[in-house]
Amino acid sequence: MADFKCIALEFKKGVATLTFNRPEVRNSLNTETLTEIHRALGIVEDERSAGALVLTGAGEAFCAGVNLKGYSLDDRKSFRAGFREVAMWWHQMLHRLARLPMPVLAAVNGIAVGGGLGLTLVADMAICNETARFYASWMSNGVANDGGSSYTLAKIVGFRRAMELMLTNRTLDAYEAEKWGIVNRVYEGEKFHEMTTRIARQLADGPTHLQAFVKETFHDGWRRSLEECTEHECMNILKSLDHPYATERLGAFEKGVRTNTLLVDLDG
Repeated sequence: MADFKCIALEFKKGVATLTFNRPEVRNSLNTETLTEIHRALGIVEDERSAGALVLTGAGEAFCAGVNLKGYSLDDRKSFRAGFREVAMWWHQMLHRLARLPMPVLAAVNGIAVGGGLGLTLVADMAICNETARFYASWMSNGVANDGGSSYTLAKIVGFRRAMELMLTNRTLDAYEAEKWGIVNRVYEGEKFHEMTTRIARQLADGPTHLQAFVKETFHDGWRRSLEECTEHECMNILKSLDHPYATERLGAFEKGVRTNTLLVDLDG
């Protein structure tokens, strides 16, 4: 396993867990951390046993976004170059998470600020504990909204709520985030860790190739016409029929065996 300084990567029973491991700065991410995340995502992609990825944070924070310290405001050229570099790494991370051919579960264990909110939104599913807080932060920091929020936020919470969150600098607590659809569920105390493990393993035990089709069609469907969406759905159906999983499940259906087994139980 690769040796990391700013993150941790673990594989267990089909689940890859990537932990942002900079609790002293509330798991804000700098360029070094982002390059490590890219290395880790490559390892996850190549690990044949991995069926799901969990993102979480060390300590009492999930992710406080980009680490804004260390930039010299007096050297505008260097300042702009630094922001451009970290934005490039960050955006590529978001692209890879959205295209990762397996479910990504954000297990938000504390604050998710700026880019941390963006990471929550780009994940396929998200859960949090009762201490989680969600804050857009970009306007209060004097920079334009980022973290993929222009792609994800309005699609998840709706236009009015997205504008409210951005324009008013409102902070959402865990239960408000659940009501708005930013997270799927809130779990209190030790239940959070228990359900993170349980949900991730259930996702990993599912048909990963079909889950990858879902991710691809949902992300691309936002910008395709109905005709394009249904054509791609047809192509994916034909691809899926070549997989042994289809033979197994369709064979069970033919024999009258119930096949609509619940794969993921969010209510524990």
